[in-house]
Amino acid sequence: MLNRRLMPAICLLIAFTLQECGPAQPVSQTRTTVRQTLDRTELQIRGHQAGVEVASRPEDRAQGLMFRSDLAPDSGMLFVFDQEEVRFFWMKNTRIPLSIAYIGSDSVITDILEMAPGDTTTRYFSSRPALYALEMNAGWFQSRGIRPGDTVHGIPGH
Repeated sequence: MLNRRLMPAICLLIAFTLQECGPAQPVSQTRTTVRQTLDRTELQIRGHQAGVEVASRPEDRAQGLMFRSDLAPDSGMLFVFDQEEVRFFWMKNTRIPLSIAYIGSDSVITDILEMAPGDTTTRYFSSRPALYALEMNAGWFQSRGIRPGDTVHGIPGH
């Protein structure tokens, strides 16, 4: 038999637990409805335009393009970091094949890598310190002749 002094605490715990329960939603639905609207900007590389969302807060960078099922042509996400260092990305919970360009503090692309959707084992590293990373649809950079050494124009704060 339960101790009578513990009963009020147990009742409160049960009530709190029941209050927190509700209909379960798929993770993707929860993630996309909670996401804050990100700032957008236009970048130019070798005369090509890219309309990108800017992920500058840690929580926005952590979410990135996860759980999305598509990405409009000439759209992407620019990840802005606080300091320049060697970076790596992976494709956990990312359904879209992507290309990533690492960009130094001088706005010059250091690396362009192709990333496979859903790949949780490969880490896509920059070869040098990067202050920015730009994710676009797979093949976007290659199809436009964009390569390491090219300058990205329009990065916020530059």
